[in-house]
Amino acid sequence: MKNTDKLFQLSGVDAVLVVSEKNRFYFTGFASTFGYLLLFPGNKSTFITDPRYFEMAQSLVADGVEVVEIANGLSANQTLAETLAAHEVTTLGFEDTELTVKEYLDFEKALHEYKLTPVGDNINTVRSVKSDEEIALIAKAQSITDAAFADLLKVLKAGMTEIEVRIELEYLMAKHGAEGLAFDTIIASGVNGSKPHAHPTEKKIANGEAVTMDFGARYHGYCSDMTRTVFVGEPSAEMRNIYNVVLMAQKAGIANAYCGMTGREYDAFCREVIKANGYEQYFTHSTGHSLGIDIHEPPYGSMRTDNVIGNNQMITCEPGIYVPGVGGVRIEDLLVVKETGVVDLTTSEKNIIIL
Repeated sequence: MKNTDKLFQLSGVDAVLVVSEKNRFYFTGFASTFGYLLLFPGNKSTFITDPRYFEMAQSLVADGVEVVEIANGLSANQTLAETLAAHEVTTLGFEDTELTVKEYLDFEKALHEYKLTPVGDNINTVRSVKSDEEIALIAKAQSITDAAFADLLKVLKAGMTEIEVRIELEYLMAKHGAEGLAFDTIIASGVNGSKPHAHPTEKKIANGEAVTMDFGARYHGYCSDMTRTVFVGEPSAEMRNIYNVVLMAQKAGIANAYCGMTGREYDAFCREVIKANGYEQYFTHSTGHSLGIDIHEPPYGSMRTDNVIGNNQMITCEPGIYVPGVGGVRIEDLLVVKETGVVDLTTSEKNIIIL
């Protein structure tokens, strides 16, 4: 059970209602498709669920979590209201960042006696700082991703379709211990490389083309994220130059990153290199994002944000250049920001690879 002191310091409420699957998992480590988690000050909590999960949820009791089964004939919201009344709650925090309008209106009707206070951003703030255990899980997910990439290079060749590359890469991540995918794998070859989030197609890889692969594993609920662009055969002079510019930009971003930088400053480390080499208009997304249970989490490395990237926070470094009708290159590593420096969790080769 995660310590919730910081959440209550930020929120100033009597209790917090957690209904999203990912945040229930974050606070308890228990995976379920349904349940209401009530958090109380003093690191106390109650998990309300139905008979499908009640027996399995008994594992939470050892962590001091009260487990309540929804009784036959009662709705989940009725059981929730009874539990809140028993704890003398008046102000209830809720996940405004996760609920639909209908879900919120249903809660507002069922819990009309309570003052509902949005705390979604506070939950995201707490989640953005990773524990040593979380960092270890993310590092393991990244090591799986690196291992899969190394194996893929042994079989990647001209004539394979983008879909075949995706299938092979996802198989290799599973073989190395992934419990699932962090996100939908991106494979883009040749002219498709100008589309940053291209979907794999039946297009066959031709000799001399770049293949951009953006992929990640999920391990014990936590994500990794990595992008590599390799060439199947000798690249054109233009694509070789684009690759070298992206690599220079990415190295600059990693070398200059520090604890306490803003997202805008971080983005500029990469963007200025690309601008100086004449490709500014072709770098069309931000430099990086954090991750954890979600593949995209705050803080972000973007020219549009001044969020501070601090100790024990994750950030990707993924500059790219995308030229329509020509192709594209992206290189992405996963970093941990520490007060003592920045640690790169990605070990895969990024100097130009020509197969």
